[in-house]
Amino acid sequence: MDISIRINPKQRLAYIPKILQDILGENPKATPNRAAVLFFSEKTSIDNVIKSLDIIKADLLHAKELQKQKRDQRMEEK
Repeated sequence: MDISIRINPKQRLAYIPKILQDILGENPKATPNRAAVLFFSEKTSIDNVIKSLDIIKADLLHAKELQKQKRDQRMEEK
């Protein structure tokens, strides 16, 4: 599931949808790198965060493969 988050450029504030707030709680932690940010509840163990990352990674790899298949189909149709 992808959820878009809009950041107000002047105020640098973001609206966090309720579904994310329910998961993250009131004081989420964030771990950024150059390409992504990982948000997780302060109550979640690092082990569970890592397990969740494995699931998210598998889902992203599957989505990538589906995109490739669609692209290949379009190329075959032309």
